[in-house]
Amino acid sequence: MPKVSKRAAEALYPSVREMFELAAGVPDAVSFAIGEPGFDTPQPVIDAAYRAASLDDTHYTPNRGAVALREAWCEHRNAADGTDYDPDTDVIVTAGGMEAVYLAMLATLDPGDDILIPDPGYANYFGQVRLVGANVVPVPLDAGHGFRMQAADVEAAVTPRTRAILLNSPSNPTGAVIDAEQLDLIAEVCERHDLWVISDEVYRSFVYDPSVECLSIAAVPGMRRRTVVVDSFSKTFAMTGWRIGAAFGPKPIIDRMTVMQEDIVSCVPGALQQGAVAALEGSNEILDEMTSVYRANRDMVVAAVADMPLVSCATPDGAFYVLVDVRDTGMDDHAFAVDLLHRAKVVVTPASGFGGRGRGYVRLSYVGTPEATAEGLRRMRAYLEDYSSATSSR
Repeated sequence: MPKVSKRAAEALYPSVREMFELAAGVPDAVSFAIGEPGFDTPQPVIDAAYRAASLDDTHYTPNRGAVALREAWCEHRNAADGTDYDPDTDVIVTAGGMEAVYLAMLATLDPGDDILIPDPGYANYFGQVRLVGANVVPVPLDAGHGFRMQAADVEAAVTPRTRAILLNSPSNPTGAVIDAEQLDLIAEVCERHDLWVISDEVYRSFVYDPSVECLSIAAVPGMRRRTVVVDSFSKTFAMTGWRIGAAFGPKPIIDRMTVMQEDIVSCVPGALQQGAVAALEGSNEILDEMTSVYRANRDMVVAAVADMPLVSCATPDGAFYVLVDVRDTGMDDHAFAVDLLHRAKVVVTPASGFGGRGRGYVRLSYVGTPEATAEGLRRMRAYLEDYSSATSSR
């Protein structure tokens, strides 16, 4: 057959998916790999979508998204951040947060442009930048700062071809939240170099300590006009399979993203959008329950890792991930993950897939039940104790 395109041949496949597929051949494995809430979508949300479909909401919707969802979502974000997003002009509903990030990249970057990406950072960002034809310039995240992005590192990473920066707070894979002082300083760097900001905020609902404040850079004075905020229902309301995301930003860029939406997916299914409206207008019970379980799981993971030989971790601020340092095992992160899977039936993700600064770490996603989380940690500790004993006796 004819050759595939260079773009297709060079597309990146994230390490989390590799481990997911390897684990499929290991019966009874405990997975810390996939960042998917261990909860089902709330029944009132399902009921609202079902009613909408039954009432013939099965046709095309506006490219920008259903009016009811745009109104409800803008009201929600404006109340949270003191912003003034107009549902008629400043928001587009997308097929999940990932399409929103991709459209934002397409709208802000030309081939050959540079974009600053956190390192370690969400693996799909790197693949999307490649598809756009732009270049990743990593902003190193230091374990000494709890993997929180520092404005000085952003400044040092800017090149003459830099057009944009991508922020992710709380972060996948680190769980770190950019503190308010650094956010203000990063905003100054963006103003000084005339950069677009793509702010991926899909984990903002999951911050576990009252002392940690998670702010949107769009709420910093002067930044709304240069920021595209990405949001999603996937994590907040346990709706990963519904693929409901959004981008909020200034009208000119949202207008162009709306044009490109037609060329990519046209629109998001109307009945599913009505379910999303019900999620915004309904009870926070599911979010409160998830937050409580994840906070307890986070504390369980951090305490358990502290009691294991050869590994360590910092306490993440939010999201539902923790990076575990496995360098003292003498294995690289990929070898560690594969060996842990086959010997202990525990699935973790090699963090080298999240950028060069992730080498030597593995990511644990603590979204499982408390019982499954405890069992996975028990297996991991037993594996490390056996490994430590075997290597020390050589």
